[in-house]
Amino acid sequence: MLGRVRVFGPAYLDRVLRVDRPLLGSECDSPLDQSVEGRQGFGDGDELVLIGPDRSTITIAPPPDWPGPWGAVELDRPVGPSAESRSRVRGVVWEDDLGGMGAGFAAALGGELVSALGPEDDPTSRAVAELLDRHGISSTAIRTNVPADWTLLVSSGPHGDKLAVGFRGCHDALQPEDLAPLTAIPSEVLVVCGLANRLAADVLKAPGPRLRVLAPAIRNVLDRTYPPRKLIAPVDVLCCNQAEWDALEDSQEIAARLSILVVTRGPAGVLVRFTDPQGSAKSLTLPAFPRDRPPRDTNHAGEAFAACFIATLMERGWQPESGVAEVELVREAAIRASAASALVLDRTGFGFPSTVEVDATVTRGRVVD
Repeated sequence: MLGRVRVFGPAYLDRVLRVDRPLLGSECDSPLDQSVEGRQGFGDGDELVLIGPDRSTITIAPPPDWPGPWGAVELDRPVGPSAESRSRVRGVVWEDDLGGMGAGFAAALGGELVSALGPEDDPTSRAVAELLDRHGISSTAIRTNVPADWTLLVSSGPHGDKLAVGFRGCHDALQPEDLAPLTAIPSEVLVVCGLANRLAADVLKAPGPRLRVLAPAIRNVLDRTYPPRKLIAPVDVLCCNQAEWDALEDSQEIAARLSILVVTRGPAGVLVRFTDPQGSAKSLTLPAFPRDRPPRDTNHAGEAFAACFIATLMERGWQPESGVAEVELVREAAIRASAASALVLDRTGFGFPSTVEVDATVTRGRVVD
């Protein structure tokens, strides 16, 4: 059994904008799956232009009822395949939805969320609180004097692209003393995802949990002031995507200190590294779970995989304190997690498949029409 699950991580308002074609056009061979930070520039005009520091641009013609943002949004990292690359897409439809890794893990694992919100009179904070309640997520909000974080999430749907442009400040305003009283509440499983490294380090050291899971965002792995290696010691399982793993300094040192490392690779599947009961280092690679149709949306696929993976391990009796795992148990967990991730690709809104849905899909061996 999983027992009590507590998740420390963000809940955002996602303003989802779905577009009609690949975000990078014909210049990129694989779908884009990237998170960046954004800064609103000029708000004039009838288009939305995402501008990288390398002067690459993605120009979006929004749908007629688009509420904004408009004009230029400056990105903190390049997203195009080359400097000064240009692409143009058309927005088809938009919606506001619940986002953030913290909200995703809490929903998928049935856990309790600890997250930051802004003042009571902040409209974005009210929207996030209402969405958490609507999705039945038990949560504790730490109030700051900064408006709630939100994300411009651009998705190309069946083309597989997901570009999350974050407008942050609320979670960055948290201090260790804000979290300290909440880390003392007991739990069996502790998940820390997307918190600043300086905060994540303290939360992960809290006594009590049998299993400690770290799911970093790209901003975590790029943090040179408080690098990830300084918070990895208590972690049992690290879950990240390929881009995050590739950007991680000292990755091999970090991998050697984990019981289990999970690296999701989108359409290319997943890599799991672990130690078997004989003390041998093992690597398991699996292809993406078979599907009969293109994805509708790739958002939340990573959280679906990681949540189902760790839930399967714990429900099948894995003992994290041993530091080892049976090969067949890891394989079973990875297959079920791949099925869960594949099922999420059919959702265009926030939500995760049930255990019954995952088991039925595993039995069939593919996601069918």
